Amino acid sequence: MGDFAGGETIRIGIIGAGGIARDRHIPNLRQLPGVRLVGAANRTPESAKRAAAEFGLERAYDDWRQLLDDDGIDAVFVCAQPYMHREMTLAALERGKHVFCQARMAMDLADAKRMLEADERTPLTTQLCPAPHYMAVEPYVRELLAEGRLGDIRHVELVHANASLLDPQAPLYWRQRADKQGINLLDVGITAEILNRWFGTVGRLSALTRTWVNERPADEDGRTAVELADSVTIIGEFAAGAMLTALYTGSVAGGSQRLTISGSRATLTCFPTEAFVLLNDGGGEKRVDIPAERLGVWRAEAEFVQAIREGRKGNPSLREGIRYMAFSQAVADSLATGKLTELERV
Repeated sequence: MGDFAGGETIRIGIIGAGGIARDRHIPNLRQLPGVRLVGAANRTPESAKRAAAEFGLERAYDDWRQLLDDDGIDAVFVCAQPYMHREMTLAALERGKHVFCQARMAMDLADAKRMLEADERTPLTTQLCPAPHYMAVEPYVRELLAEGRLGDIRHVELVHANASLLDPQAPLYWRQRADKQGINLLDVGITAEILNRWFGTVGRLSALTRTWVNERPADEDGRTAVELADSVTIIGEFAAGAMLTALYTGSVAGGSQRLTISGSRATLTCFPTEAFVLLNDGGGEKRVDIPAERLGVWRAEAEFVQAIREGRKGNPSLREGIRYMAFSQAVADSLATGKLTELERV
């Protein structure tokens, strides 16, 4: 490993140059001093060459193992689908590469545990991609919670409802395939990450699910069967005592997304991408616009690079990831058994 604390350039490779890699990671990494984007591996050699040409990268690799074998790369962004996260992360760590892994962390809790075990055996920097939802309001909300402004938290209500899966003629989406996505349903894991930070872990939960469209036009692999549900309802209880109710669905028209926190002194409603909250302390609901200097901002790429230079794990860590994977695993187990399920302590 180089002397990154001394300012040596960090050379980065991208595995999976689509989606969030194009929209966030690559553009943001380009803006960071002391960072050089070396090359990319994608699903096919041809698509890797196109990505390298599009973003002006030095190298295109025939496959991801070739990228990891390159001594000219210090760190990798694993932006492949969840079914590859464990294998790629473990292989990268074995080759001495720092790893930024796209969310969701793994296919299931057992997969996540193997990743964490490997992470804890090495001083290399690892980091998970954070959930962007509610990021803007998070510093303000956590301040209110810490100060007790809402009183004792009694109910947390989460609604993530949209029309992303409403069209029955839309081709099968890879996130509806269990072999690609594992146990990760809709926004369950993403929001569990937030719930854990704001309210602590959930102790137990029960889940119900529904699939409104069971078969879709074939995807690029010829698959048609919908394996993962398009609607999930969860009730649960936080270890600290508050009750949780959550609805996730991609099968409704005109849906809404919000997180409402009801306490003994006030109720607060937040929205995934807004810079304001609605506060009701008994005198009617009031909009509170959060000052720019108190807003949370996306800095995932900068945090990863800084963590490498400081010789520490990034934030969110794999330890935080395994906590939201425990939530997703409990949801899967409840669906499989039809029973109220205790979360595994991790």
